[in-house]
Amino acid sequence: MTLIKLKSLLLAALLALLPGIATGQTNVKKAFDALLKSSDVTYTESHSLDRDVTSGVKEAQSDVYNFTLPESKIALVNNIVKAFKADEAQAYNISSGRTGKNESSVSLAVGQDTGSGVSISAPGREYIYACFLAPKKENPSGKYRYAYALSWEIKNRKINGKLVVTYATTLKHRQSTISGNGLVYLNGYPISADSSDDWFNTMMTHIQGLTTDNVRARNLLAAKIYKLAQSSQTSKTISKEDKEAVREVLKSQVSGFDPVTDSLLQQALVNIK
Repeated sequence: MTLIKLKSLLLAALLALLPGIATGQTNVKKAFDALLKSSDVTYTESHSLDRDVTSGVKEAQSDVYNFTLPESKIALVNNIVKAFKADEAQAYNISSGRTGKNESSVSLAVGQDTGSGVSISAPGREYIYACFLAPKKENPSGKYRYAYALSWEIKNRKINGKLVVTYATTLKHRQSTISGNGLVYLNGYPISADSSDDWFNTMMTHIQGLTTDNVRARNLLAAKIYKLAQSSQTSKTISKEDKEAVREVLKSQVSGFDPVTDSLLQQALVNIK
């Protein structure tokens, strides 16, 4: 058996393990398959799979392919984009765009998402991704999903890209675990529920929480601060003094974190009026 034939058989076996018809991403899977099986592609790959020690139930998965194609084979990339559109009705979330020079990369969670996930893009690259609920037979609780992603750029007559598949709990599940004490928890970090405090106290609680080392928790807190700042523009109950106090505190917090947090805090400062 030739090395090329062996590689094709191994790839076919691996792709067969990826989620298919039951989860709605039929066209995306086929388009991924077509690109990876092309005789013109070269790629490197990495894979991870975690299961519960006791039950053997899958809890996390990631499959990453970094590929290179001649520019003349752009149709293989375009077909993947079309496949995302074809499977869009079965996805509960789909997003696409181009990562700017000073923007942080887009990432997809893996498992319970205690880390930074898998980066799917980089400055200057186009990207598209979609999330599909995992089939009930492996996801009876409805809290797990599969995500598929593509990113690419054309440079020096070559297409440099990445294909990613991850298995993780849904964003809603990760961010919206409400406990009986009125606190919202994100990866074990307690965040005061907005409804339990007035604008000023809620703002201060979120600002104080920015000291966490958990980047995703910090991003969520910054997003909440940004939304609360927006609400101050139309509210008739927030005093001028409270706004000024929060502005002064935010001024000392708008830099030194990760790019997402810094950007949200800067915009929040502008929005407090």
